[in-house]
Amino acid sequence: MTEKKITYALARIKSCKENGYPLEGLLKSYHLNVDLLKFILARTLPDYPFENKKVKVLVNDLLRATDTNPALKTIINKRSVKSLKPWLTKMDAFIRNLKVTYPSNMTSLQDETGKIFGILKISANKLFATK
Repeated sequence: MTEKKITYALARIKSCKENGYPLEGLLKSYHLNVDLLKFILARTLPDYPFENKKVKVLVNDLLRATDTNPALKTIINKRSVKSLKPWLTKMDAFIRNLKVTYPSNMTSLQDETGKIFGILKISANKLFATK
């Protein structure tokens, strides 16, 4: 994950929203947040296995790691990690609902996804600065 990749993904998300594809923009935002979460875990816990792990498991592992890893505490605090849990619950419900019908609550979910992106981006910037 590089700053250039994040900028490119944000441009794609903005393009989706402007061209009338809010669902695609929301899903791209979700995947960007998941990629940032994996990047933070990979940089702070180098031997962490990512294969066949769901996002909720990644967040729970990150929450446990913030208790034991002092370097991780300086990058992302426990309160920020806890704010990921309700967002993930809402996104899971949204994706399950998406299989049945076209959802209508995309704007509020997109706003919350943007806030989560802000939290993860701040943590990623701290990692970029320590290169």
